[in-house]
Amino acid sequence: MFPTPLAILIFCAPESPWWLVRKGRLEEAAHAVGRLGRRSRLNTSETVAMMRRVVELEKTTKEPNHLELFKGTDLYRTVIVCSVYLAQNLTGNLIANQAVYFFEREFLSYLFQVMYMLIEPQRLVCRRILPSL
Repeated sequence: MFPTPLAILIFCAPESPWWLVRKGRLEEAAHAVGRLGRRSRLNTSETVAMMRRVVELEKTTKEPNHLELFKGTDLYRTVIVCSVYLAQNLTGNLIANQAVYFFEREFLSYLFQVMYMLIEPQRLVCRRILPSL
């Protein structure tokens, strides 16, 4: 249900000023920046010039490779991201999202499956229904 309105709104969304600068459409980028910010505090030509400079710097830097994820500060960031991802799976999130598969495998009733997926938190369901089975 949510993706349908989002797909409709995508066609109404303005172009990104960064994308316009990368494509060389600087006048349109200045207009887009003017639409996004306050006119009293914003100098669109300076903002577009800064974007242009950043795009030029991006073109001059070397292409990153996967080994850089394991060096210096990037190693620290990689460990944090992997730890958060691992914590989600180790706390049962992976099994909870696939609970219907496990219930079907154990031949539990369809009604119990629906009740389990609708009632939160899941521990409350297990305490009230499982002991009576």
